[in-house]
Parts: sequence; structure tokens; C-alpha cells
Amino acid sequence: MRVSTKKVVLFSVLSLCINAAFGSLAEAGGKPTAAVPADIAAPQGGSATPIAATETKKVDVTEASFRCLHKMTKVRNMYVDNLLGDLEGTLAVANSADGGVYPVGSVVQLFPGEVMIKREKGAHPTTNDWEFFVLEVSPEGSKIKQRGFEPVKNMFGFCASCHKQEAVPKADMICSAGHSCMPIQFPGGINTAVLTSALQKTDKRCPSPEPLTADEIAELGKLKKVLEAQAAPQPATHQ
Repeated sequence: MRVSTKKVVLFSVLSLCINAAFGSLAEAGGKPTAAVPADIAAPQGGSATPIAATETKKVDVTEASFRCLHKMTKVRNMYVDNLLGDLEGTLAVANSADGGVYPVGSVVQLFPGEVMIKREKGAHPTTNDWEFFVLEVSPEGSKIKQRGFEPVKNMFGFCASCHKQEAVPKADMICSAGHSCMPIQFPGGINTAVLTSALQKTDKRCPSPEPLTADEIAELGKLKKVLEAQAAPQPATHQ
């Protein structure tokens, strides 16, 4: 009886997402939960730190550095923050039609369990100084499962390899629609945009999960079936 390494990785990482998502649904009896309070959804970050100061300051990242997505600032379909207080600088690049280089300390996140953080200048030039993280999230906070520059791997492959496809220099390796990165595609005919929204709403670190739509619950159900299929024992192959 054998299960391929690829399937094990896919199951393991997707499980971090789906366990959190269905945990939130179970607590709510499968029904939409209360909306996120206004103070939680409000942008965070405070005043900006001068660029010259952030470029030379070391970015210390611990499990305490990560928080509920909805305490961050949403830009299009992603959430951003800045660990050094320069949220204004991060937002300036994220919102710019011309792009730019994200300031040191920038945090970019699409799913609760995956994060990019801009480290100090020169930390790792081949990833534009971005460090990648895979997290396990719970009401108690975040646990770092993987971190690094090149070897970190999620359900779609190596994070750095995907982001390096972004050939638009001013995008600073942040993938976006219409750019060079391959679009995210979940298996099993899942609607990626709807599932992304659902997973973002079910971040278990958030005090009050945001209500799920019927479509989002349906896509989470599809993901659960994919996970079950990945976990099922595979028939032995005979040579």
C-alpha cells in the first residue's frame, strides 16, 4: 500500500486550511456566524516608519508576529500589514497601479495558513528578501510549520518558485491577475475565488468568524471531499 509523496504534501497542507474552516462551521452548527466586529475589521498599523529606518532594521519573526487576517488591511483579495509599523508604505505599493518594492517588514497574506514577509535588505536576494511561512492556526494563535526562503512548500508547490514567475519587476514577486504567475487552481472543480473567500472568513484566530455564504459552504464541502480522497489508502501496485 503506497501513497505518493505529492499526495501526502497536498493532504497535509490542505488539512491545515480545511480543519480550521470546518471547525468554525461545526461551532456554528453549519450556519453562518456573527459578522466581524467593526473594530476587528478596521485597518491596523498606525503611523509610518521612515523608509531609511526600516531598510536597516532587522525583522524578528516569531509565532506572535501573526494575527487574525481581519485585523490586517485588505487590498483586493489579499491582506497586508507591516511588522515594523510602516503600514502606510506597504499600502502605497499594494494599492499602486505602477507597483513598487514593498518596504521591509511588509506582510502579505492570502490564506490564514500561508504568509510572505519582507525581510531586511540583502536577507535573500533571489527571493527579493521575501521569507515564506506555512502556519497552523487555532483560537490560541499560530504555529509555524515551515519557514524559509527557497524550500518552503505549500499545496501548489514551492512558494518561491511560483512567485519567481512574476516577471513584472515592479510587482516585487507578488502574484496578481493578468501577471506572469500561474493562477491558483484547486483540484476537484473547486471555484478558487469562492473558496479563497471562505477560507479567509474562517480564520480561527479571529474572535468572531465572518458569515459564510451558501456558495462558500458548498466549495468548502468540495474541498473536504478532495481531502478525503487524498487520505484514502491507495491500492498497492505490483511490478
